[in-house]
Amino acid sequence: MSQKVFPDDVLPPEGVYNSRESLLSAINSWAKPRGYAFTTGKSTKTPNGRVKVVFACDRNGQQPNAAIQRKRRICSRGTGCKFSVLAKQSFDGAAWVLSHRPGLDFSLHNHPPSEDPSAHPTHRHLTGGDSRVISSLAAAGAAPREVRTYLSRRDLREGQSSIQALVDQLHEEGFHYKVRLDSDNRLTAIFFAHPDSIAFLQCNPDVLLLDCTYKTNKYSMPLLDMVGVDACERSFCIAFAFLSGETEEDYSWALQHLRSLYRRDLPSVVLTDRCLAAMNAASTWFPSSGGLLCTWHVNKAVLQYCRPAFLAEGSQGERRWDEFYKAWHTIVASPTQMKFQERLADFERKYAEKFTDAVGYVRTIWLDPFKEKIVRAWVDRYLHFGNVATSRQVARSLVEDGGTNLSSRAEGIHSLLKAHIKISTLDLFDVWQAMRPALTNQLKELKYVRASQPGRLWRGV
Repeated sequence: MSQKVFPDDVLPPEGVYNSRESLLSAINSWAKPRGYAFTTGKSTKTPNGRVKVVFACDRNGQQPNAAIQRKRRICSRGTGCKFSVLAKQSFDGAAWVLSHRPGLDFSLHNHPPSEDPSAHPTHRHLTGGDSRVISSLAAAGAAPREVRTYLSRRDLREGQSSIQALVDQLHEEGFHYKVRLDSDNRLTAIFFAHPDSIAFLQCNPDVLLLDCTYKTNKYSMPLLDMVGVDACERSFCIAFAFLSGETEEDYSWALQHLRSLYRRDLPSVVLTDRCLAAMNAASTWFPSSGGLLCTWHVNKAVLQYCRPAFLAEGSQGERRWDEFYKAWHTIVASPTQMKFQERLADFERKYAEKFTDAVGYVRTIWLDPFKEKIVRAWVDRYLHFGNVATSRQVARSLVEDGGTNLSSRAEGIHSLLKAHIKISTLDLFDVWQAMRPALTNQLKELKYVRASQPGRLWRGV
């Protein structure tokens, strides 16, 4: 393995500084990413009273003489390195001038660069700003662990704002991303997709699931999950978008950018919950795709609205509810339009008189406006491969199932994300940092499944 070497620009540039402290801070900021640090060396005065200071490599000290017997064993980082620069006070004392020292010895190190800035005591010192922050946090009763968390999060952003740090990281990692700004140049939405997710999408474009995850960040921005399904019936995250709200304009902005990721085939079906804004935006950007409603959300809504009326009936209420709910599922599963009409008529004859409100809810909220989106007689006109719910189990091996059945547990995508996003008070950069391992692990799992089944015929390849 080759040894690290210093870059060609190892010497800090010559220049003029307002003070000795600002000069030292500037040259150490230059030295830090290059694997060394400066320390104050010899200080002298010129005949006219100007101060001259040599700032030397912090490894300028000498190794202890092994021939000298000592009671206490000592060691030193010093290598006798002569690398150094010269700082001289201006004639009026109002500025400091940095210059390079003549001689090759002063511009070369005699040791390799350090692996990490923490190897240098200078780079481990707290800045004045850090000291003030720590003092204020301590005065507010923050625990040491909270102080360390604050400092590590700030360092991860390299001093940038949350939004700028997120955009820069997405760019560095090769993500496809788009941002939306308002008239005051403030971010109102951000869309991003992993390059591997985009590649998976080209092979598996048929099914698109849209759903929002809430309470992921301190700005209360909904996180739109755009999900696909592969040939192994495994869900994969296509893209995400933090939105400022849930208007049709918000969804349309995100789906416009999602539409641009489809390079050849478009989805056969797009599944949403009963969000008219999302449904309208999907029909705008995917007009040839069948718009379906998630049956998991529909069934959950029917259960929550209708079940209390049956339970109020006393001991027979639970049994009658089970019969009602089974009849509802039978209607949804009707294979033909004629069978649908027959089953709906039987349903109304049996329950309309005593449970008028429940039957009215099923008709007016779901069947009359949306039967083409939830009843099998209409849904099966589209190629959906059995995907009629956005609540799919995603990357089963990545999230503990806890023994619950898919039909009664929270959405798989939500479970995957919420397993990593523990609290709802994070900013967008911190949410991204929490999401990234979930997304990376999911993609690795999908690649493994694909590689382990070489005999399967993969569409689009």
